[in-house]
Formats: sequence, C-alpha cells, structure tokens
Amino acid sequence: MFLGKTVKDYESCSEKIIKQGIREGRFPCEHCLRPMARHSSYTRGIKEIGQSIKVTIVWCSACEDWHALLPDFLLPYKHYSGNEIEGVIIDSTTEPTVPVIQIETAASESTVRRWINQIGDSIRGAVSMLKFLFGRAGQAVSEAAIEAGSGYSELEQILEMAPSAVKHSGNKLGLANIWLGTNGTVAYI
Repeated sequence: MFLGKTVKDYESCSEKIIKQGIREGRFPCEHCLRPMARHSSYTRGIKEIGQSIKVTIVWCSACEDWHALLPDFLLPYKHYSGNEIEGVIIDSTTEPTVPVIQIETAASESTVRRWINQIGDSIRGAVSMLKFLFGRAGQAVSEAAIEAGSGYSELEQILEMAPSAVKHSGNKLGLANIWLGTNGTVAYI
C-alpha cells in the first residue's frame, strides 16, 4: 500500500493511515476479504540505505492468518528496497544489455542475478494477472497496444491501462503489488 514515498514520509504518516484504515475496515484479508485487526509490528531493515522501519502486522480472526502491511517501496521477503531492485531490473533489460557485473547497486552479483531471475518470473505472472483484473474491472487490455519487450516494459504498459489512478511512490513493482493486493490476489512481485 502507499504509505509515503520515502522512509521519512512513511515514519511521519503510516501509523495514522493504518489506524484509520483498520478502524474503517479498509484492510480486508487476502483470503476471505473480511476486515482485519492490528496484531503487532516488527522492524524491517532496508539494506542499501541502512535504515529501518516499523511494519504493522494485521490479523484475520476468520482465517487465523497474519498479514504485513508493507509500503509500496518494499517488496515482500526482500532486504533491499523495491526502488533498488527495480533499478537493477531496468538496467538488466536495457539495450544493449548491461553485463550483471556493471549494474550499479549495493547488492552482490549473485543477489542481482537472483533478482533478475526471480523478479522477472514474478513480473510475467503479474502482467497476466493484471490483464485479468483490469478486464474484470471493465478496462479491457488491448494486446495489440502492448509493444513486445521485456517483462518490465510490458508491466509498465499494463499499469498505464489501469482502470483508475492509484497513489504510489513511483515504483512500478510496488504499484503492481498494490493492484494485486487490493484485488484479493496473493501473487505478489
């Protein structure tokens, strides 16, 4: 979800947004779509900037499942920000192709290779799911309007066809996760 563009923004407004959202029942469970309640929180580090944030955990009493409310500038199960990972993905798909060793990032070469493979696969799945979700919402996605290219390029094009604007930090991977999460999809990038 969008909780600020930066860690500083996140720290200043996230708690208020989350409290209000829980009170209004705006955080439905991904599985049963019932409103969730605040359960706890944990500290999550962002490796490349050396900062940490407090992430709120919500609880679904019906499913007996927990969910973390991540800002869109973080990706699930990743120690680097979505912005850092997105930069690597973009650099890896430019023409001419940049060798992995030359991609500017604080991450190791093996981490960069893993991101390119894992995130690339996740993007392809997200593109398919977003086409379905947007079509279901009445915004048909024209296959003819999508220029073939990298998975990331197709993701950008699909997100431009979204049925409505969604506030986000500027990170396309995070924006895709917002769309997937708010539509009850558990397949995140």
